[in-house]
Amino acid sequence: MNRFSIFLFIIINLSIIKINNGQFKALTDETSIKATIIEPIFSMYPSYSFNNYCNFNNKILVEVPVGITVSNFQSDIGGVPFNIIFNKDNYYMFSNIQNSPQLGLVSQTLTFTTSDNFQQTYQLNTTCLGGLELFVKGYDSISINVGAIDSSNFLDTYNYIVYMNQINQNLTQENEITMNFVGGKSFSFKLNSYYSFFENDLPTTHFETFFPSNILSINSNYTQMSYGYQPLFTSTLNTNIMKPYQVFNSYVPTIPLKGYKGNMTFIGAIDTTKDPINSGVLINSTLTTGNGSTVDLKTFTTKMNITPMPNFIFLSPSIDYIDIVKNFFQVSFNNSFDYQFSPFEYQYVTSSVQEWPFGFYYGTNSKFTHRVNFPRLLKKSPVTQLSYDCFTLSKVLHTDIDPFEISNGIPPILKSYSFTKITSMNYLLSINVESVNGFKGAKFSDSNDFLKYILVSGTIYNGTFEYVVGLGDIKIINLFDLIWNVVSYENGSPISLNPLIVFEIPQPLNYNYNFKDFIDLSFLKNNLDLSYESEQYNIAYLNSTEIPKDAPILFNLLDLVSHPIERDIESVSFQKIPFIYNTTSGLFECKFILQKNNMFGMIPFSIFVGQLSIYSNSIMKELLVVNKTVLDYQGPIFNSFEKIGNGLVVSTTGTIGWKFNITDDLNGFESGYIKVMGSIDSSTYHFNFNIDDVIGDKFNCQYQILINITQPCISQEYRIVKVLLYDTNKIASKFILNGGPYSILNPFINLLDKGIDNTILPFTCSGSTMLDSKPTLLSFKTSAATIDVGSPNRIISFDFSIDPGTNGIKQDQLPIIYLTTVHTEISKCNSKLIFYSANNAVYNCSTELPLEFGYPGIIALSMYGIVNNGGYYYGYSTSDIQMVLNSNYYLDTTYSSNLPVITSSDKYYSDDNGEIIIYGRGFINVNLVTITYSDSGLSPNSATTALFYGSSAIKFSVSTAGGFTSNEFPIQPIYFDRSLKPIPTESPTTTPTETPIPTVTPIPTNPPQKCLGNPQCGGKNQGYCSSTGCICYSPWIGVTCTSQIIIVPQPSINTTKPDVEIPTDNNGQSSETNSEESQKMIFKSLISLVSLRELDFNNKEVNNYKFDQWIFTPINEFKNQYFTTVSNTNITATLEWFNQSTPIQFANQNLTMNPSSIKYTIEITEYQFKSSLNQLQLVMEASLTTNSNDICTSNQFGNTSTGDNSNYLKIQIENHSLYGRFIKRAIIDNTVKSISNVLLDSSLNVIDSSSSSLQSFIGITIPNYKNSIVVDPDFSVLVDSKSASDEDDSVCTKNNSGLTTAQLAGIIVGSIAFAAVIVIATTYFIVKNKKDKRLLQQINNKMNSLNK
Repeated sequence: MNRFSIFLFIIINLSIIKINNGQFKALTDETSIKATIIEPIFSMYPSYSFNNYCNFNNKILVEVPVGITVSNFQSDIGGVPFNIIFNKDNYYMFSNIQNSPQLGLVSQTLTFTTSDNFQQTYQLNTTCLGGLELFVKGYDSISINVGAIDSSNFLDTYNYIVYMNQINQNLTQENEITMNFVGGKSFSFKLNSYYSFFENDLPTTHFETFFPSNILSINSNYTQMSYGYQPLFTSTLNTNIMKPYQVFNSYVPTIPLKGYKGNMTFIGAIDTTKDPINSGVLINSTLTTGNGSTVDLKTFTTKMNITPMPNFIFLSPSIDYIDIVKNFFQVSFNNSFDYQFSPFEYQYVTSSVQEWPFGFYYGTNSKFTHRVNFPRLLKKSPVTQLSYDCFTLSKVLHTDIDPFEISNGIPPILKSYSFTKITSMNYLLSINVESVNGFKGAKFSDSNDFLKYILVSGTIYNGTFEYVVGLGDIKIINLFDLIWNVVSYENGSPISLNPLIVFEIPQPLNYNYNFKDFIDLSFLKNNLDLSYESEQYNIAYLNSTEIPKDAPILFNLLDLVSHPIERDIESVSFQKIPFIYNTTSGLFECKFILQKNNMFGMIPFSIFVGQLSIYSNSIMKELLVVNKTVLDYQGPIFNSFEKIGNGLVVSTTGTIGWKFNITDDLNGFESGYIKVMGSIDSSTYHFNFNIDDVIGDKFNCQYQILINITQPCISQEYRIVKVLLYDTNKIASKFILNGGPYSILNPFINLLDKGIDNTILPFTCSGSTMLDSKPTLLSFKTSAATIDVGSPNRIISFDFSIDPGTNGIKQDQLPIIYLTTVHTEISKCNSKLIFYSANNAVYNCSTELPLEFGYPGIIALSMYGIVNNGGYYYGYSTSDIQMVLNSNYYLDTTYSSNLPVITSSDKYYSDDNGEIIIYGRGFINVNLVTITYSDSGLSPNSATTALFYGSSAIKFSVSTAGGFTSNEFPIQPIYFDRSLKPIPTESPTTTPTETPIPTVTPIPTNPPQKCLGNPQCGGKNQGYCSSTGCICYSPWIGVTCTSQIIIVPQPSINTTKPDVEIPTDNNGQSSETNSEESQKMIFKSLISLVSLRELDFNNKEVNNYKFDQWIFTPINEFKNQYFTTVSNTNITATLEWFNQSTPIQFANQNLTMNPSSIKYTIEITEYQFKSSLNQLQLVMEASLTTNSNDICTSNQFGNTSTGDNSNYLKIQIENHSLYGRFIKRAIIDNTVKSISNVLLDSSLNVIDSSSSSLQSFIGITIPNYKNSIVVDPDFSVLVDSKSASDEDDSVCTKNNSGLTTAQLAGIIVGSIAFAAVIVIATTYFIVKNKKDKRLLQQINNKMNSLNK
């Protein structure tokens, strides 16, 4: 029978019986002592069905006569903690913590003895109700594997989660459950199996792929890439549910990786922990997979060489106390095994994890000394322990640090407190604290971090402090002093005994929680389609008249993408999102964004109410469902990984590195990070790169990392120790050397056959000699001796110089300055090399310290990470820097509490019209707040309060009456589209209607342009200059407003192919109606469709289909249609002539057709691409010819300035032009997407350039699609007020001279096929995210290169 956790939720309401006077009573007369139980509990049930004890914690208030003390107190039951928790004058508070050792009634006798030897006894009776017996028919021993967990977060009820850790062979079998209670009562019920709800959707087939592929061979000689990196396998199932039954070795479930409904791939790791020491042994494993309602077992045998956990032993550890001007202690040790690049965790008061080079004082990786100076606590009682942990290796060094002076062990005292509501989620907690050792700060609940406080008045020894806290964060508050004495307060803890005042957390929900209040849940959009590769903007609605309007309710998505299984928490943007009560709708509303390419089926979520969590379940009115999507939970991976300079012998200089190919089929690659270190000297190289840096596109791209090596140098290996690759959904694949046993999403998954060899690159230096020549620290200066860590400006700068020594130092290895506080808080400053010579290397660096960093106390300074050319690294501890003449080896700290500093703000959506609340400190003297809209260029606006209205990207600056100014704090609104997605039409019409078409990606807008012309914009009668360029008055047109549309009759219809020829004379008349045509210069404009090309991701031609035969169909007198077929793909071209100015709409954009213009609407049906990375390109020809040889020509390409966000092409001969408009959008699969236009003159190499003609080929490039595409260019003929000879780029020919190919017009790419581009909203100005800025920069770069 296989074990697998299935959680079945049921609710059982059992009353908690409160204690009464008969259960706590005095056994002797209360003459000198009076005791009272505070909020007692008399009886309860065990927390787990298989437990036979209960947990009681009762508080007892004792009053004795004035002048008398309680000298002793005890319980007659051994092992029951009976402690004093508070004492003030003649009042005491005791806690009686009882883990009831037996079921039923337990009676205690409590005895209090006073200083005058008077004794008073009390009896306390508690009852642990009988343990819940649970029986499930058909299961064997269930006392452990099947049970009920107390989930009694609701008031006055018990709510049990029944869980089973077994499963039968029949996955859909109904469970018959009986629960027996005290007093002979029982409750029987039936629960369906999870899989019974999906009986017809369960998988029936599965097949596995192994990485490396030969791992199942008994002759396999596979060696793990690193400790914890196991061989992997994927399993593809024809499942129609997201969570089919599949476990590895009976207990490890596989993880969904990619696929869609009906074809899902899961990933798992082959377990090597069964025999982690003996390499080369055969390991049997079992994969259990659901097959319909039964299970299928697949057993396989693997053999591999296990890479053990690197060893590390601390040799010769020592502690030295350094009493100079300030007091420090020094910790040092040596190594016994080669350093394997693992970080160290340092713990003294608090903990900090630091990587190389912190603390690496001298040596090489095979033999080094580690030495660090820490500021010493001046007072502590009793002693403080220093702990070193070689992180991930579980090698720990412990030693005790003696305090400089034994101090008072009295913890802080909470004198008073108050809560002030800011929002339904946040409260301002004001506390008045008295501390003889100085108040350090507060920690809330289980957090290890201090919450930043605001000192409002007084001092750290007796002052008032403020905190902004969320109600969900408060379970317990711990107050610390500077020497780490702590006192804890939880709900009900006493603050004062006379009068009795207890610490109470605000309870805005003063009613009994009930599940029925959370049933009426619905969503703005449901049954979602995520196949558009776009996140879904949605709103959850909660309808309840019982829940108070200010209730702190939070919504948390639990889908794969929002809530990680393996990824680092910091790489995920998921958060708990508040419900806000809408007074208009009467509903609680919560905006959330469901990420693209996600899981299908029911999307799990939870709702938090205070400290209670409710998970999505079938009793809710509506569940969130995704019907159509393609999951991509696999980060980018390496498809190839080649070494550059493998085994290179360096005589003078050389270059080594890696060249690799990254693929990500669906989300696409976004950014990456690779860290490389030297095997001997730990030389460290950080490589950060993103989509802008690679060759190719986000689905398939290439990049290389290079390291230059120069003599003198040493022979060693460079090793990749860390790889992080992120896709556009922030999903990461990662490799971390010795990174632990859970690295399943490995970027090297396709290259595991090479193992660790992928990451190792050896090289040889001719005449290599290891040389120990420690550089000399010549000077070390700080920009200030004291820093105010309460100021908005907390920047500190360092200048230092080093004598490189005999062998010199590596100039690409930059030292790091570390700033260390007495509480082991560590900040660092990365230096820059300013000057280098044989005897002097000059560096500087600057860093901003965190708010309150090191206060009160000193900040110790140290420096590590100097690497010489002989293979050794060095550092300087605080005591070393102190030895340098006129150096600053520490910083004093001060703290100004009245200076304004903005630290955070509430989340703000782009469609919000509500208020923004900012948080910080020092606001008490604020009299002016200014707001600047970052993308509008407007002057700052004044606000008189910290609540702001608006919908744009905002930066705040706060000024005080004393002339101080806060930091400038940016607030980036989260783009949110609450509109319902319209249902796409079956097929777009050739004349677009007013019905909006879905838009997947933002469509490009043209950047502002310089107003051209002399006079500018043709003069005041022809146009005017705007921020977007020239705006022309009718009938003028063009970027300089110096051209006019030629009004000509409709040209003749070509009945064989979709070509349009428009003849005109030099007076702008149609030559077809001019009787004196032979005596005038004739111009002929020709537009035609040439071919359809398939391109790969490198824009190389894969196929080229020329259009030879067309079928002509007239529609009306102005519109004709042409049809052809290439490669089973239909191409329909509809040509429409416009006699007058006509407004139209295409792809959700309003356009104006000029009179005497021709519009091409080209629709292409499904095309069978050779690769999903390929794209199509529609090739059009535009030409202009004349019958004269003595002419001047000119051509232009650019962005229009009229607001239609298009490209234009203008080919001019003398004073006549052919003008084409190429819209940067198309209707692709019934959705509006961006496209790009490119000039093909040079690539096609077929330009007809003669003395009387000008010809260009334009490519309209369309991304990969499924069903259909529609594009819509148009053309007009212009007459110009200026001849082409007046243009700066004109080419004039005499006789037979002609234009050259290099001087023809070009078209720039307006957007790449698969990239998202930006829409500038007409209603809101939104701060652009990094992806949008990157694309704009690409466009600008290409524009700049074109204009050179």
